[in-house]
Order: sequence, then structure tokens, then C-alpha cells
Amino acid sequence: MIKTKKCIIFGISSFAKMIRYYVEKYSEIEVSAYTVDKEYKSSDTFDGLPLIEFERVEQTYSAEEYSFILALGYKRMNEIRKQKYQAVKAKGYKLENFIYPNVSQDYFEIGEGNIILEGVTLAYGVKIGNANIMWNGCQISHESIIGDFNFFSVSSLIAGKTVVKNNCFLGVNSAVRGARTLEDYTLVGAGCYMNNGSKPYGVYVPARSLCLENKKSIDML
Repeated sequence: MIKTKKCIIFGISSFAKMIRYYVEKYSEIEVSAYTVDKEYKSSDTFDGLPLIEFERVEQTYSAEEYSFILALGYKRMNEIRKQKYQAVKAKGYKLENFIYPNVSQDYFEIGEGNIILEGVTLAYGVKIGNANIMWNGCQISHESIIGDFNFFSVSSLIAGKTVVKNNCFLGVNSAVRGARTLEDYTLVGAGCYMNNGSKPYGVYVPARSLCLENKKSIDML
């Protein structure tokens, strides 16, 4: 594929290396460097590319020639990704979306700085804001509205006409009933089913699982 864009990845985790692999294989983007804040920089290179202090990144890579991809996860309820999104925008850079090739791109609107991985379903009328991460196999059903800085874990599911506001986290195999609203900073635990909407900063987990500690306990069932 002909490379027509050059970008910098913010982050130096295994996630960042994976995103580099994906964008160079499946998009027109060439990754030129990585960046982190000065306090986290312990080397001049990462993954075979230059590693630049974010505080001075514009001295080498101008906003006119380079864009950014945020390879930052859900730490502190996505607040770090939010802060770096704002810092990158303040320096005048554009943020790229990466959408895996097998994701349908029909019938939805999208902002910038999003990462959408393998097998994600984005149904009719879906609208997505900025700097969200949607991991493998999650489903966003028809006419749902997704705000900014959310993280959708593997196989999480949002039923139709649901609103997910900002800085929410949805765990593996979690599900939200249709026409509900998740308020800002909602955490939905792995395997949790949300029959109702949430409160801001609410934490929702499924019923606690029981551990059968020995064979005798199993035989009694």
C-alpha cells in the first residue's frame, strides 16, 4: 500500500507496537517515531524508531507534515488518554483514526483519534466521538451515540439507541440494554448486564462468582 501520511505514536507499550503493525499493514500511514513525556523516556529509540520527548516533538516533527495516533489504554478511567489528546491538539496536530479493514464503515459518523480493532460491529446510525478504543469483537448497535475517551473491551455489547457519554469503561463480555444512558466515568465490569442506565462515576459488577474449593464440594452438587 502506498504511504501518503506520516504519523507519530504516543505510547511505548506492547499496544503501541501492535498499533504500528496494524496501521502500516492496513492503512496509508507510515509511523515515523514514538513519543512519551520526558519523565518516561529512558532510551532514544523504541521498536526500531526514534523515541522523542513529547515536550519538544514539534521541533523535529511539524504539525504540517505529521499527525498523531494515541496508543494509550484505559488507565485512570481513560483520563490519561483524554489529557494527551488535549495536549496533542494544543500543539496543532491532527489525530488519526485507525479502523481495522473488516469493520463496516457504513452509516455512522466518527470523530478523530479512535482505534477500532478486528470484528467490531458498528451498526446503522451509530455516532462516535473522539479518542475511543473499541477492542476485538465489541458491538455497537443501531443509532447508539458514543462520546469521547471511552474503552470497550473484547466482546462488550451496546444495544440499540444507547448513549455512552465520556470516559466510560466496559469490561469483557459486558452488555447494556437498548435505549439506556451510561453517564460520564461509568465502569461496567466484565460479564455485567446493565438493565438500566448508570449514575456518573458509578461502578457496576455482576453477582460474585463462587469458588468450589475441592472435589467434595463438586460432588455435592
